[in-house]
Amino acid sequence: MIKRLIVPLTLVILLLSGCIPTAQDSPQTFPPDVVAEVQATLDDLTAGELPPGMVVWIDAPKYRFEGASGLANLADNTPMPPEGAFRIGSITKMFTAAVIVKLAEEGALTLDDPLARWLPEVADQLPNGDQITLRHLLTHTSGLFNVVEHESYWADLFAEMQIDENTGAVTIPCVQRDPHDTLARYVYGKDALFEPGTQWYYSNTNYTLLGMVIEKAADMPLAEAYRTRIYEPLGMESTFLDCYEDPVIDVVHGYTGSGDTLADLTELHESIGWSAGGIVSTAPDLIAFARGLFGGALYDDPESLVAMTTPAPGSSYGLGVALQDEYMGHAGYIAGFRSVLNYAPELDTVVVMLYNHDGADPEQSLANVMNPVLPLLRGAE
Repeated sequence: MIKRLIVPLTLVILLLSGCIPTAQDSPQTFPPDVVAEVQATLDDLTAGELPPGMVVWIDAPKYRFEGASGLANLADNTPMPPEGAFRIGSITKMFTAAVIVKLAEEGALTLDDPLARWLPEVADQLPNGDQITLRHLLTHTSGLFNVVEHESYWADLFAEMQIDENTGAVTIPCVQRDPHDTLARYVYGKDALFEPGTQWYYSNTNYTLLGMVIEKAADMPLAEAYRTRIYEPLGMESTFLDCYEDPVIDVVHGYTGSGDTLADLTELHESIGWSAGGIVSTAPDLIAFARGLFGGALYDDPESLVAMTTPAPGSSYGLGVALQDEYMGHAGYIAGFRSVLNYAPELDTVVVMLYNHDGADPEQSLANVMNPVLPLLRGAE
């Protein structure tokens, strides 16, 4: 459950002034006893049944932890590298929202544009399509049905799967899917959950539509919009949109199930996720993204970040950013992988946790991983 975060007054002042502090270019490692305690926590997690492997990076103003544990490939016992690449699922929504806000800064669109301005034929086929704005999509207040909750969504994926009887590996080849087809299959004809702006409901459909708007407003493929407006300005070299551009790094192996039913899903490309969940990235790249976003470097106008981190009425979700008591960021889930990217404004600290199993939740272990470092970080305030 997402809890509401009240953005501290000091953070608001820093946002507006454009003077958010950022981590050092070459922070030192945490003291050896702290490193040992964090690493022991990681090793305890991977020594159990789940996850098989994990990566944790903690980036603070004075310190950094770059850790990994377990295996990146169970078949050949490859150790998990700290720079390993993972499918990050719904953390992708932060990237999509960031590009929309960048386009707003460029004057290409406004956050309160009606969806019908950009996708008139699509809006005509959606309930309340003439009332939904880009802001409603960004904040999950559109009332639109969630594409992955359609009764045929999972059945269609299972029908596409190819299973190796010898290894148990599951494959769905990379396919560049037409989002118009996705909407026609799983969204059109479904009733609205509520009137736009009156309630909150998490729906991947919102971000599929935003990806389509980006391509229209930026006049380029979504993958190129991510690259030109986020990856390149922030120096991210190991991030790409799975199946929609050439891979720039190999993905670690991802798994589901347990024991004798453990299956390798590395080649299961859930490319229908696209702008709602299709990005592949690494911990160092996600640190760079979080620093660029929450540090203000990504935007020319400090108000852009204020908008992203202001919750929609009655919710604890901003523009592609989930707001919790002490953190702001997003979690991700996609076949074979789980992830979390959080920024703690009071501590100016970014935390990335990546798992190569979709049945283990990194958010449940976040406190245990962070407990050894918190006294040091709080003492540095």
